[in-house]
Amino acid sequence: MEKNKPIFYQEQALEKNRPVRVSAYKDEIIEHMKRCFPDRKETVFHENISDLLQVDIHMLEAPTMQDVHVIYTVGMSALPMALPAEQPQELRFAEMILLLPAEWKLEAPISENEKEDGSVWWPVTLLKYLARFPHECQTWLGWGHIVSNSAAYLPYDETTGFCGTMIGALQEEVSVFCAKDGTQLNLYVLIPLYKEEMQWKQEKGITSLLEKLSELTGYGMVIFPDRPNVCAK
Repeated sequence: MEKNKPIFYQEQALEKNRPVRVSAYKDEIIEHMKRCFPDRKETVFHENISDLLQVDIHMLEAPTMQDVHVIYTVGMSALPMALPAEQPQELRFAEMILLLPAEWKLEAPISENEKEDGSVWWPVTLLKYLARFPHECQTWLGWGHIVSNSAAYLPYDETTGFCGTMIGALQEEVSVFCAKDGTQLNLYVLIPLYKEEMQWKQEKGITSLLEKLSELTGYGMVIFPDRPNVCAK
């Protein structure tokens, strides 16, 4: 069964210009993340122009150079994902997390005319894209799913060979919590992958891929654009 978890492609999307929704769980998500990662400076990158969802990016900065930045979405949970009937419906509401090394500097453009540095911001662009993906494509994302950047496996940026992402999870106390109304919120972590790693997972299953990723610190959850390809031939 694990071999058959889907690979989605970023081309799959619906029309734009839809009403914008804001997550009813915004404050509870922020409180949960601050409990899990206390005493960190927080920076919020608000979305000025939104479509379908308002997806803001929150960064809990690394307290030391030996730690990581914790970056997460607030907005994906504005709508439930379209889960198949056989899947646990507790998985309908989610947000996304990514981890960046402490030396990674995220700074917003000084003016509206200044463009973001793609080599720095591609993980955040990916994070926001995946937050909208299941709603735009009327599908769902959960642990073990892979979203490829394209059918041609195009890299996210010229500074990296990553061209797809696996949906993973941190420890349960971070990844799952219940809102005050009883709704379960699921927070997934992004694990960028190379083409060969995605193909390995499709051919041999997620357990085999995780065994390969275990060669890396943190299973590749901390994003280093030039990390080793664990399935390179």
